Amino acid sequence: MSESSDTRTKTLNFNVGVLGHVDSGKTSLARALSSTASTAAFDKNPQSRERGITLDLGFSSFTVDLPDHLRDSVGKQPYDSLQFTLVDCPGHASLIRTIIGGAQIIDLMMLVVDVVKGVQTQTAECLLIGELTCPRMVVVLNKIDLLPPNKRQSAIEKMTKRLHKTLESTRFKDCPVIAVAAKPGGPEAPDTEEPQGVPQLIELLKKQTYLPKRDPGGDLLMAVDHCFSIRGQGTVMTGTILQGSLAINDTVEIPVLKVTDDYTVIGRSLFKKETNLQLFVGLKVTLSTGETGVIEGGFGQSGKFKIRVQEGLRPETKQLFSSASKKKGKSGSKGATANEEEPRTDFQPVSIHLHFKRYVFDPHKKMVQS
Repeated sequence: MSESSDTRTKTLNFNVGVLGHVDSGKTSLARALSSTASTAAFDKNPQSRERGITLDLGFSSFTVDLPDHLRDSVGKQPYDSLQFTLVDCPGHASLIRTIIGGAQIIDLMMLVVDVVKGVQTQTAECLLIGELTCPRMVVVLNKIDLLPPNKRQSAIEKMTKRLHKTLESTRFKDCPVIAVAAKPGGPEAPDTEEPQGVPQLIELLKKQTYLPKRDPGGDLLMAVDHCFSIRGQGTVMTGTILQGSLAINDTVEIPVLKVTDDYTVIGRSLFKKETNLQLFVGLKVTLSTGETGVIEGGFGQSGKFKIRVQEGLRPETKQLFSSASKKKGKSGSKGATANEEEPRTDFQPVSIHLHFKRYVFDPHKKMVQS
């Protein structure tokens, strides 16, 4: 919910996720619907424009009059207008984590389907994500301008029946289906070409809205979608508040969380950054302190890796790691001077030993341990 300070009007915000297979016209549809765009909307990322696909979450919005069914249900705090915030999600398979991140903040899913190609791989994956995260859905058949005019209506009806057949075993079996052409003529067509079916889609979205459950009085919970640096300002985060409330000029304290346990060790400097760590997953390693563990996988993008120590670290080993952490923090502080009276302790880093055999003529380069 947002409230302007000058006119004291209240706006109900409703998040709509735009999901579907890659190249089904999701971003074009979001552009056709929106009146306000964020700095991350409509593939403004240079890499997105270069590759021609959405790589990150995009946000845009448009505002309509509050529907009558919402006006009657809001009770003592009536709203004056309804704002649809569109969350444009990527459609490529390799960006499934980004898609899931976008689906977690939406109130309604708009599943975009290419009317010519029908249900594709990522269409089905987005449908599954929607079943887990979203109570309502609208299916949008896009690119109807590619259908021959004399066969357009029959093709739309045929695809609608096929989709209802696909959805009959899901929670969205009775969801509405609407046909549009967000960008008639394709991406290269001039902007003078008017989208088809967009006003009807807006009316359908208004009918599908409901009063989302928000808890403005609870603890602050914010889903961060973008994080970037601005010179002179520092790190800037943008996101969606799912619980609690914030006001302009509020100060937010973010605790630094560093979760540790007695069974996990992060190793470094054993592999090169470009090494395929998957080849070493499951191999046994030995610490110089005597413990043995198993490589679980990579940790970050710098060649670090995670080791699982089944028996747990010994108390003296944990003391070594603790001493190393304190020494690192002390040496990294600015303006600190060494105290000559403090006793000097020589810290020996814990080394990791990995022994394996690899046959020279093995085409798979498989690692073997005795």
